[in-house]
Amino acid sequence: PTPDVSMAILNVKLAKPAGSKDELNEVFRQVALNGELRRQIGYSDSHEAVSTDFVGSRNAGVVDALATVVSDDSAILYVWYDNEFGYSCQVVRVLERMAGEEAPSYPTK
Repeated sequence: PTPDVSMAILNVKLAKPAGSKDELNEVFRQVALNGELRRQIGYSDSHEAVSTDFVGSRNAGVVDALATVVSDDSAILYVWYDNEFGYSCQVVRVLERMAGEEAPSYPTK
């Protein structure tokens, strides 16, 4: 991690078994591309990704799909986040919501 980018390692208990790593990652990929949380959740499946690649990310977090671990009804997710710019973008998103104005997010549904 760099001074601007950090990684959160999330150990999560799932409501039901996820199936495979690929199935769970596909859910995150679809949410990142088309879901209501696309401004919050990003997705990366790059073998070359390093922490500095996420400097300037507008997402609250970017799931590193290659590091995902799935076992029955639990998963370990590695999530990159820019703790300066990414945080600021989320503050602006909350302010937009409070004001009743939201900038368009692409791709739209």
